[in-house]
Amino acid sequence: MVHIETVDLSSRNVTLPSDRVGMVIVQPYLSLTAVEPYRCTTQAKPQQLAMISETLVVSRAARHGASKTHFTIFPEYSIPCPEGVELVEVALRAPEWPNGTIVIGGTDALSKLEFATLANMPGTHLDLAYNSLDRVPDNAWINCGITWVKAGDGTIERWLQPKLFPAWPELNIHYQHMFRGNSVFTFSGSFDNQTKYRFCSLVCFDWIATVDNKKVWQWVLQDLQGQAAQAQAELSLSWFFVVQSNPKPSHDTFLTEVSRFFDQNIMPSVRRDRACLLFANGAGKPKPGKAKTFGSSSLVFPPQTLFTQPDCSPTFSNGGPRFRSSTLLSAYRDFVFRERGACIHSFLQVNPNSLNAGAAGRTIAVENAFVFPLGGTNDRRVPSDSVAACIKWLNDELDELPGLSVTYPDVPLATPTNATHEQTVVALRQISPQSAAHAMKLAAQESKAKYADDWDQTESYALEHLVHTLDIVCLGSSAPTLGDDSAHASVVMNHQTVDLLAIRGESHEECLKHSRGLLPPPRRQTLLVSRDPDNNPWLRRFGSFLQPESRHLGQERNITDPATGLLHLGYRNLLDIFQQTATVAAVPGAIDAELAR
Repeated sequence: MVHIETVDLSSRNVTLPSDRVGMVIVQPYLSLTAVEPYRCTTQAKPQQLAMISETLVVSRAARHGASKTHFTIFPEYSIPCPEGVELVEVALRAPEWPNGTIVIGGTDALSKLEFATLANMPGTHLDLAYNSLDRVPDNAWINCGITWVKAGDGTIERWLQPKLFPAWPELNIHYQHMFRGNSVFTFSGSFDNQTKYRFCSLVCFDWIATVDNKKVWQWVLQDLQGQAAQAQAELSLSWFFVVQSNPKPSHDTFLTEVSRFFDQNIMPSVRRDRACLLFANGAGKPKPGKAKTFGSSSLVFPPQTLFTQPDCSPTFSNGGPRFRSSTLLSAYRDFVFRERGACIHSFLQVNPNSLNAGAAGRTIAVENAFVFPLGGTNDRRVPSDSVAACIKWLNDELDELPGLSVTYPDVPLATPTNATHEQTVVALRQISPQSAAHAMKLAAQESKAKYADDWDQTESYALEHLVHTLDIVCLGSSAPTLGDDSAHASVVMNHQTVDLLAIRGESHEECLKHSRGLLPPPRRQTLLVSRDPDNNPWLRRFGSFLQPESRHLGQERNITDPATGLLHLGYRNLLDIFQQTATVAAVPGAIDAELAR
């Protein structure tokens, strides 16, 4: 069995607000040793210690808007021992660290001696009946979760909870066994409205582990069910924290357990219909960006909660196949932080019990969700503020979008396009969220996506078309001006300022139709560069409903007929110019000549 020990935080005067709590979750990129015991590498330790300090600074600042950060969460393996533990202790002891707060985190692997040193520190609690030092073999190592509490009077205590069950890398050992703990601490206290809160935490694989024919969370609920029976009442669970170092956070095994946890037919006297299940994971890469592993720190609520799911909120998504690669949580309120690279998440978590039914009570579970950088990173995905979904998507795509020199390394203009490509990417990274959304609406004629969280391959191809078009058009010209409300960019061609539209669609004709209602006011000429799926050339003899078109750069527009200011070029034609022109200086003239054909 798994022993459950309950800690009373009411006697320690740890009162939490009943409507919203401030939370900070760090998502660090971990560098661990290749074999057990898994410890922070010597080279990475300074960075990991800096991560702890930066996270504690964000917690103290409480930018989320609460009076203080009530919960600060460090994932599994993220606190190097002993230096990392001491950093946390020093921060909590400081007068400026607020009383009545909780820190939860996982250490890297501890030797028996290190574990004993921690256990013997003043104010430390260890379940001596089930996790005493004499139960730990001399050659074993410990994966340990720690819960720190700074009481209302400033007293600091810590509870050590060794991981109960090894994940496969911890089980498939070569040298040393991981000590298996056998108990879990649950904590209870009072909200400011005199109702009770309860929470506990597990270390990664313990969420899905089976011990003596029960999941670990079932042992927790069974203990609470026993307390409910003694009190002849129902008890409510407020938070269930899972700190992870999990390369596959949305694995079916992990997500399937969510539905069982929230199934109120299991341990019915322990209410979870207003509980928050929080997963805090490490990062999939050391900088912000797209990652296929780790990340996906998230909050999950049962379907019964009254939370409204936003259309496309800054910073976090509604989960679903795009972010979970699964529909297993489609019935739940699943709030997944988009950033999977290294960062710090700071936010307000709304207490489901504070909601009122009806339109007046509609709200979202997460408010003021800000993303902070680690290691001094300067990136729009970690701006110490909220991050629009379109900005996150755009910057992720630009990270992986190669320039034309990769595909055409031997053409004379390959090297010059490296400079224009870098120029284009830098400019696109700076545009506003509104301009980013507008740019993709313009570029992707075939897009059916209503919001940025639905952007996929269609939009990715359209962005590639836009970038490569700018890479070529800007050869021999000044840098483009991006962020216009109508066109993708303004470029100078043959000493004339021209608005540029780059549209990819099912045909050149459909691209023309798509542009018809998007033409800018009749202030200057517009160059449309269209591309179909097969990259066929645009042949003028096919004609266009937009006739008459401009045939030369600099031709005056007819103020009563905006179409007279339209220049049209197929991307295939533009690519031929790139492949066949010998010098940068010749590119503008070659484009003008192609337009006049």
